[in-house]
Amino acid sequence: MELPFVTLDVFTTTRYRGNPLAVVTIPANVPKPSQEQKQTIAREFNLSETVFVHNVNPDGPESDVTRRVIDIFTTDEEVPFAGHPTIGTAVSLIPQGVNTVITKAGPVALVQTRPGHIQAAIPHNVRRHRRTLAQLSSPAPGQLSADPAIRQLELEAPLFSIVNGLSFALINLPDLEHLAKVRTCVVPFSSDGLLDDGWQTGPLFKYYYVFTGRRQENGIDIFSIRTRMMEATMEDPATGSAACALSSFLTLQQPHLQDQAFRYEIDQGVEMGRESNIVVQVTAKESKIDKVELSGTATTVMRGHVTI
Repeated sequence: MELPFVTLDVFTTTRYRGNPLAVVTIPANVPKPSQEQKQTIAREFNLSETVFVHNVNPDGPESDVTRRVIDIFTTDEEVPFAGHPTIGTAVSLIPQGVNTVITKAGPVALVQTRPGHIQAAIPHNVRRHRRTLAQLSSPAPGQLSADPAIRQLELEAPLFSIVNGLSFALINLPDLEHLAKVRTCVVPFSSDGLLDDGWQTGPLFKYYYVFTGRRQENGIDIFSIRTRMMEATMEDPATGSAACALSSFLTLQQPHLQDQAFRYEIDQGVEMGRESNIVVQVTAKESKIDKVELSGTATTVMRGHVTI
């Protein structure tokens, strides 16, 4: 059996920048690949994520051609949601009339704001956890930075989830010089013992950020931020879920938070030569997060078939 695929570079208009993504289509009239087969395909692509799109039969009695169920896999496991796979998949599906993708975290409504540019309404269930990395009983060598200043900021950083199963240590660095010193670590963090009860699932990543500017447009505060995201032994060029988590956290830190929106323009992957441009708009209502909207684009790189 052969399944068609396309690869895209996400959060960029320039090929070979941004974050690569594979999107594999499962036609409606073929046997569905098993969980193990999907995981094997994701490992074969060896990208940060691979998406499987379940096509619908347009002649079926209950088909809705405007919606697609998607499965998102890393090289290790399926995840409930991820930002750059959602945007990249949306760019490939919008021409087919799709306006909603169904993730394990819930439905994501899609809007094309201009040709090739997607805004996605992100499912969210935000939580700031009580503990920090300072509560690690015995950090493994290399888990924390060798730079004393960065290490201290890592230990103090808030742990924050955008949904249950996707959590980040949000590490605010003072300048781009410190950001350039960040390195990957050999041993990943476990969420066990660090995240609140009922939330100790999925990975815990380190997301470093530096404020680079602030302005106002049409009454909305806009923050410019440079970030880096470390997944144990690798650096991720663009992480939409982390950008959504950071933007939600920063919104909740705003003094006298009212019913208002904040916009975050986030550049990631610069240091590794794969600059990505991510935009998140967070709307607060009654001092809580009401809407999280992730925006970006993608450009196609390859097409082909994967054989099972």
